[in-house]
Amino acid sequence: MIFALTLSFVFTVSANTSSERAIQGLKNLNLKPGTKFTIFAEDITIKMAKVNAKEFNRLTGHKLIPKEAPFLEHRTKILQDAMGKRGTYDIVFLQTSWMGDFYNTGYLEPLTKWVNKYDPELDDMVAPFNKVWSSYAGGVYGLPTDGDTWILYYRKDLFEDENEQRKFKQKYGYNLLPPRTWDEFDDIGEFFNRPSENLYGATEWRVKGLTYPWFIQRLGSLGGNYFDNNMKATINSEEGVRGLRDLKNMNKYMSKDVLSYGYVETLAAFSQGKAAMLITWPAAGKNFVDVKASKVIGKVGYTTVPGYIVNGKHNPKTMNFPGYSLVVNSKSKKPKEAVYLVAQWLISKEQMKRANMNLSGNTDVIRKSIFNDKEMRSIFKGADHYFDAQKANIAQGFPDLILPGNDEYMQALEIEISRYMTGEINSPKKALDNAAKKWDKITKKFGKDKQLRLYNALLDSYYN
Repeated sequence: MIFALTLSFVFTVSANTSSERAIQGLKNLNLKPGTKFTIFAEDITIKMAKVNAKEFNRLTGHKLIPKEAPFLEHRTKILQDAMGKRGTYDIVFLQTSWMGDFYNTGYLEPLTKWVNKYDPELDDMVAPFNKVWSSYAGGVYGLPTDGDTWILYYRKDLFEDENEQRKFKQKYGYNLLPPRTWDEFDDIGEFFNRPSENLYGATEWRVKGLTYPWFIQRLGSLGGNYFDNNMKATINSEEGVRGLRDLKNMNKYMSKDVLSYGYVETLAAFSQGKAAMLITWPAAGKNFVDVKASKVIGKVGYTTVPGYIVNGKHNPKTMNFPGYSLVVNSKSKKPKEAVYLVAQWLISKEQMKRANMNLSGNTDVIRKSIFNDKEMRSIFKGADHYFDAQKANIAQGFPDLILPGNDEYMQALEIEISRYMTGEINSPKKALDNAAKKWDKITKKFGKDKQLRLYNALLDSYYN
């Protein structure tokens, strides 16, 4: 098994906590005082490093230098650094779906020996992220930082209104409750779709470039998958076709300009009370209690993403996407062990908790100990239900495609989804057939046998 190594670590530096071991390790390396460590992320995720930089500088006498780029430039900047072998950044927040591509460039420094030596307490990371988001190709190459999954947010005040409940039951024949199935989700979306009242049934991403995860989780819930046992694309299966058709059908109870909606737009719509339901990342939940930006404070409920009924059984799937890990740049000009130790310190419980408690940040809880932390579970009213929903969605998760060529696969899929959403292509089957043909070419380009081995290892680590 590709991740078996994570079960046999031997720790050789003793201290009480992961944070203390990292600080002690840095002291033992006798670095020049004021050594600068540059860390790079997109402009929201970098807040995790920013809220911890002052404490790092105080404890070590060194300097943590956060650098950032807009979300859409983040990958390009890392790729430029990798191709130029510049060593511009020492530590990088890397989306886990990019692990295969940057592994192939030689950008990722292997971390296994330092994980063995210093113990970053990966067993405290919630499964399967502790394995999937740290390991690749038989070694540890990243330290997970972000528990990315999705939560279904709903307007609790609307759902609990007795008049709304009565009208809903009269129309649909069952009680108004948070939806367990996609059929129920559609009924509720239709029921609350009231444009004349500036209220829509739901809001969800449809912007060109990042709609595919919402399709993938429906594919998974229907029992579909990315590839078959011979690495042939199966996104154009019956399950895929139905999932994509249903995804587009949702648009009729969302804002007319929904095809331009991404994270910021959906967050704003729900925060301003313009949507009854929203499926997005856990970070949004903290934004909804911001007194300066939210009109739904105290009105938000949290639950799991719905599922389809498959062979008589409820089969909900939540897209666990994309996730971030800290990686060490193999071209860094600093001692690599020291760079690793900075990363370990940042993902330790104390520092992760500080980042998780930042209501303006987007770092989602990934450590079991923080999920169970009493202070964490009371950072706002209802936070206990919020964190329970996050854990429940992780438990029903569907994996992101962590393979070389991920960006190429998803761009090809996204182009065809966009063509279908805009009406350029009228058939979901045709759109997905087009995407599947491109996927098979991408697989051939990277080597079918190699891709199949990595794909099977991904599934094995995710579900076993």
